[in-house]
Amino acid sequence: MGDIVSQPWFWPAVIVSVGLPLALIGLTELHNMLARRGSRAAPIVAMVRNYLVPVAGVLVLISQPGAWEGEGTWPRVIWTIFGLLVIVVTINALNHLVFHRAEKGSWRDRFPTIFSDLIRFTFIIVGIAVLFAWLWNADVAGIFAALGVTSIVVGLALQNAVGSIVSGLFLIFEAPFELGDWIDAGGVRGQIVEVNWRAVHLDTGNGIVVIPTANLAGGSFTNLTRSSDPYAAVVDVAFATDDAPLRVRGLLVDVARDIPLVSPDRDATTATLGGSVYRVSIPLQNPGDEGAVADAFSTRLWYAARRADLHLDGDLTDDWNTPSRLQDALHQIAPLLSLRPADAEALASEARLERYSIGEVLLRPGIVPTTTRFIIAGRVVLGIPTEAGFVQVTELARDDAVGLTALTRTPTISRAVALTELEVVSVPVTVLDDVVRTHPVLAREIVRESENRVRLARAALSAVGESLHPGRSVLG
Repeated sequence: MGDIVSQPWFWPAVIVSVGLPLALIGLTELHNMLARRGSRAAPIVAMVRNYLVPVAGVLVLISQPGAWEGEGTWPRVIWTIFGLLVIVVTINALNHLVFHRAEKGSWRDRFPTIFSDLIRFTFIIVGIAVLFAWLWNADVAGIFAALGVTSIVVGLALQNAVGSIVSGLFLIFEAPFELGDWIDAGGVRGQIVEVNWRAVHLDTGNGIVVIPTANLAGGSFTNLTRSSDPYAAVVDVAFATDDAPLRVRGLLVDVARDIPLVSPDRDATTATLGGSVYRVSIPLQNPGDEGAVADAFSTRLWYAARRADLHLDGDLTDDWNTPSRLQDALHQIAPLLSLRPADAEALASEARLERYSIGEVLLRPGIVPTTTRFIIAGRVVLGIPTEAGFVQVTELARDDAVGLTALTRTPTISRAVALTELEVVSVPVTVLDDVVRTHPVLAREIVRESENRVRLARAALSAVGESLHPGRSVLG
């Protein structure tokens, strides 16, 4: 037994026969754990397990005295394979530790991929050269000299092209933008959807615009997303000179506030440019919404100005809101008020015809309505804003009323929004009080409709896991 243990091949054989299986089992468990976590280190561990460790075991066996006669070729071949594997594993491990695990926003995270690829390629070439010089006594100095001269010649020939590429790469390294940002470069505004070492791709809404990174590096651009103030849609409007400026500016802010795409953190701002021209700046959630917000604002402003008796673009006429049309509307709602057509005509001095654009708000939560609006044409959605979003209660149409809580002088918890272009007759609460005193049946109808809407609200909220608070069960 002592003779066997003293043999030069004994302990290497023990190391290979015992250590190699244990090392493979340990590396397999480590690989499985990293794979379950989705770590990028798992392929590196797999390479060590599948290639590096087995080759190391072979080296242990063939490197013993007497295993090969003289300076055999095969040992150097195995050593070459082992050296190449060590180079590849080491470079991949360093790449993982330095770049893949970099914190977001750090210089390692912003480091261009092409630069890291070039560094890895350089280390591989140098490592292979050293390996061949050590194992095979290869003369690599001439190769490096030739590569150096060639690089100088190619660099001089392509200095303009390479210079633009390098300047673009340094721009990416600086990271003044990232995917999803909105930028304005030379009059081209869009959202960044792709960034590579050569170009930046912008989605402008009308197609993809490709801008070379060298152009951005050599010029100026604005990152709209990283602005300290929210990007704003700017609209200039004109009113009649007789319209009071403070009323106009208040109307502009009110109209802008209800547009869904505006920033919820800031109100629109207005300025008087001179005469009867005003500028409104509407803060946006997203710079790409500028066109949609400006369009919605201009459309809604036309309707809101007519309702407020203000004269957009100096237009002093309104061919739609005529006495005859108001009389026809009062005749239509007369049965709803338990009135005869002749009695309904007497309301003409107090009632008003109004029109609303799609998306305009007729009723807001927490507000005590001062008028009740009867729908002549169009549709309205009535719902309740909750933490989970807007919960639709019911849809109102022709001959339905909006603002029933005006008679009880209580704030509503509902929100009413026009689904289509809407025509209504607005009746002040003081007029409705007189009608109710004269016709008590109207009060009973209003109470019945209010209770029906409360039932619908409970059912709608229950369907989304919400409940209607007993003390807040007042719908418009």
